[in-house]
Amino acid sequence: MMATIEILKKELRDALRDRRTLMTALISSLLGVPIMLVIFSAILSQVETQEEKRIVIAVGMEHAPQLENFILRQGYQIQAAAADYEAKSRNKELTQPVLLIPADFESKLLSAEPVRLELAYDTSNRQAEFGLRPLRRLLDAFVQESMVMNLTMRGISPDLLQTIEIRERHLQKPEERKTTLTEMLPMMVLMAIVVGCMYAAIDTTAGERERGSLEPLMMNPVSGWQLAVGKWGAVALVGMGVVVLTIFSFFPTQWLIKNETLRAAFQFNLKDAFGFLFILLPLAASVAALQIAIALDCKSYKEAQVRNQIVTMFIPFVSLAPILFPGREPAWFQWVPVLAQNQMMNQVLKGEALNFPAAGAALIVCSGITLTALLYIAQKMRKVVMA
Repeated sequence: MMATIEILKKELRDALRDRRTLMTALISSLLGVPIMLVIFSAILSQVETQEEKRIVIAVGMEHAPQLENFILRQGYQIQAAAADYEAKSRNKELTQPVLLIPADFESKLLSAEPVRLELAYDTSNRQAEFGLRPLRRLLDAFVQESMVMNLTMRGISPDLLQTIEIRERHLQKPEERKTTLTEMLPMMVLMAIVVGCMYAAIDTTAGERERGSLEPLMMNPVSGWQLAVGKWGAVALVGMGVVVLTIFSFFPTQWLIKNETLRAAFQFNLKDAFGFLFILLPLAASVAALQIAIALDCKSYKEAQVRNQIVTMFIPFVSLAPILFPGREPAWFQWVPVLAQNQMMNQVLKGEALNFPAAGAALIVCSGITLTALLYIAQKMRKVVMA
C-alpha cells in the first residue's frame, strides 16, 4: 500500500507540473460550460429582440392597403425596404426579412383569387432568420381575418368551417424545468471529463516512455498492480477534479446569464450538484483507467493522443442515440456508459428525482470497466518497458 501511495504522489506531482495537462483540465472544466451558456443567452436574446421590434420591412406595401391597415392595427410599424435590400441582407446590414408584395395583391384579394406573398432573407443571415417566425405569425393572422371577412360578406358563417376546436394540454409536472436550451450541458460535461483525463493519462504512459523516466520507475521493487493502481489513481483524481470544477462552475455561470428565459430554464442548486457528482465520479474513474490502457501500448506521445481522440469522438455519437428512439428511452440505455450518465443528468436538470436503480447499474458498469482496464495495465506494464 505504501508503495502504491508513493507512486500516486509522484504521478500527481508530475501531472501538476505538466502545464499542458493542468491548463487543459482547468480550461475544459472552468470555461466550457460558462462559454456555452453565455452563447445560448446571447442567441436567445437576439431571438427575443427580433420579436419585440414590431417593425415590418416591405417592398410594395402601397399595393396592399388592407394588409397595411391590419399591420398597423397590430401595433407594428412599416418601413419601406431599401432598393439594395438583397445586398444589405447578404452583408448582414439588414437584420430582418423583407416582405415582398406583388402589384396585383389587392385586386386578387378582393376577387378571392390565390395571391402570393414572399419573405426574402439571406439564409446565412441568422438575425434575419430569427425575425422570420414573428412575421409569419403576423401574416397568418391577416390570412385568417381576411378569410373570415370574405365568408361574412357572402353570408356564410365562419363557424361552419371550424366545427372542431383543438387545444394543447401540457402534461409536464409543475416543478419540471424546461431544458430545451440546456440539453447540450451533459455532453459538455462529459467532454470535459474525457479531455481533462486524456493528457494526464498520456503523460503518465507514453509521455514518460519518451522522456525515459518509466524505466527507472520500473527498477523499484514494485509490482505491476501497484504501478497500475498508482498511475490510475493520479489520473482519476485529475478527472474527478475536472468533474468537481465543472459542476461548481455552474453556480457563478448563472450570474452571467442575462437572458431571463434561459435563467428561468437553467436553475441549478446544491442538490443537483451532488446528484451530478454521484453520477459522474465513477465515470471519471473508469475513463481514466481506459485512457491509460489505450496509451500504454503507444510508443510516442502523438500516437497515444491520436488513439485517445477516438474515445473523445465516442461521446458525441453516443449522446445522439436517443434521437433514434423517440418517445420512451429503452431500458438498456442505463447499461451503456456515457449514454446512462447523459440520461441521468438530463433527469436532474428537469428537476426529477435521481433514478437510483439506473445509477446503480451505471456504477456496476463503470466499476467493471475500471477493474478490467487495471488488470490489463498491470499485466502489460513491464512488457511495455521491455518492448
